[in-house]
Formats: sequence, C-alpha cells, structure tokens
Amino acid sequence: MRGTLSALALLGALVFASPALSAAVRECDGATEGAYNIVEPWEANSRTFYQGRVRVAFLDTGGEPACCSGHLLVIFYADDNPESFTCRLVSESDGRGFAGIDFKGLRSSYDPARGLLLTFGYSAYPVDGGFDAGPTRGVARVRINIPAGAVTVE
Repeated sequence: MRGTLSALALLGALVFASPALSAAVRECDGATEGAYNIVEPWEANSRTFYQGRVRVAFLDTGGEPACCSGHLLVIFYADDNPESFTCRLVSESDGRGFAGIDFKGLRSSYDPARGLLLTFGYSAYPVDGGFDAGPTRGVARVRINIPAGAVTVE
C-alpha cells in the first residue's frame, strides 16, 4: 500500500512538473495570415463551417521561426456582410506558432449556446529551449462564438 501511494505521488509530481501545452488566440497581424502561407494543397488544409461564414486554414510561415511556424487561421463573418469579418490566429503562444498541426484530424462539434468547437492535435517545442528532445504533442480546443464575436481556447 505504501509503495503504491509513493508511486502515485511520484506520478502526480511528474504530471504537474511537465511543461504545460497550450494555445493562444490573437488578432491577425497583417502578415502571418497571408494566403501564400496556407499549406498546400489548399483544399486539404482549409475548411468551412456555417455555410461558409466560418473558415479555418492551416498556415505555415515558411519555417520561420524554424521551430514554430504553424498557425490555425480563423475567419468568420458576424453577419451576412463578408466585408465585416473577424480574423484570428491560433498559435502555441502569443506570436509563436506550433511545430505542426494535424489539420487532417481536425474535428468539430456545435453547441447552440456556446458556438462551434474545433479540436485538433499539434506538436510544439518547449518555450525555454529543449529542442534536442523533439516536440511534445498536445490537443487544442478552440471555441468560435459568432454572436459574441469571440474565438477562445478551452
């Protein structure tokens, strides 16, 4: 019993000591979301929801920075006017992209009270270095609430 408790305590300490994987949402910056950054082929790396009112695409800024150039582009129209759209970037942290995004594995679900939920796998390098160990993997959950005009990470 005592050995089991010690093992559980050690496991808990390792879990809490592990670097937290996360994602962040920021406004489009005028350069990152350029169409030239959509990963080819476009038809495999972009999707639409809500009859085209929500568009998402996998962006790669050409390997710059080398570790962290992947972003998820989210564009949505709050009303029927395509001139008034909201553009957001989902990245590993503010301004720093993911090492990779599993766009093919992107899943969606809808809750009428909360909006569209997108779930996708990603890989990321530790912010404090540690590139020799390779990227770690995580799952991001991004909520798009059109009436609120919000894109948030859950």
